[in-house]
Amino acid sequence: MRDMTSSLQPATGDAPLHVAQISGVLFATLNRPDRRNALTDDIVAALDVECERVANDDSVRAFVLRGAGGTFCAGGDFGGFKALMREPAPATGRDPIAIYNRRFGALLEKLAALPVPTLAVIEGAAIGGGCGLAAACDRVIMAADAHLSMPETTLGLPPAQIAPFIIARAGVSRGRWLMLTGQRLSAAEALYAGLVDETSSPGGIDALLQSELARVLAAEPAAQRATKRIVADAGIRERSLVLDAAAADFATALRSGNVNEGLAALAAKRAPTWQIAQPALPETP
Repeated sequence: MRDMTSSLQPATGDAPLHVAQISGVLFATLNRPDRRNALTDDIVAALDVECERVANDDSVRAFVLRGAGGTFCAGGDFGGFKALMREPAPATGRDPIAIYNRRFGALLEKLAALPVPTLAVIEGAAIGGGCGLAAACDRVIMAADAHLSMPETTLGLPPAQIAPFIIARAGVSRGRWLMLTGQRLSAAEALYAGLVDETSSPGGIDALLQSELARVLAAEPAAQRATKRIVADAGIRERSLVLDAAAADFATALRSGNVNEGLAALAAKRAPTWQIAQPALPETP
């Protein structure tokens, strides 16, 4: 696949999300460094659009989420909430604050449901909603000098939309305690808690990302999409139905010809045609 760069908005310093696609990997960089990449309305909207595009674009093989300016994400932006708080709660129907809050949860659901491998790259800090973004990804890597926290309860709020994604990663007991206390975690502590999968030395995060992407791009894309589908189904459907659908996916893969290429490459001790050994990274804004 040829290298390409694409953006739904001009890839300038003013775009809330910088988007680049290289060798099938879509890199989405939160681009509000002056606000530590807080989750402003424009960032959430841009991420939502990108998730929709990735879900419907077979040319995308992986999705990488990171932040500009050395910080992953400082969490929610209270500007929108403050405007809504000036108005009293409605006598009937859903509170507009609840509707506004739920939009972020819908974004996390879309991110978690993407059909390709997803990676979050934490530098600097991941706070509140930033932890939710990372937890919704398949793989989370973190610079050794970064930290994360979920301080919502210390501010008088529940971690409403991120909680299901945190406990899915860290487990119920550990995730619940971390959210109840708002404890700040170092990279080593986040790794132990299960919120992070790998850590790098300071300055080594790009090398670690390239190593992770090389593993992703060594696997056949359709097989990866089928694997994500099977795993997602396993959490919500009856086991026998999951196995029936998985058998159909297996048959489709076996008849596709990709297996022949994989076996031929193994026998010849060469890389299969889909493998990209050294994925390039775009410049971070």
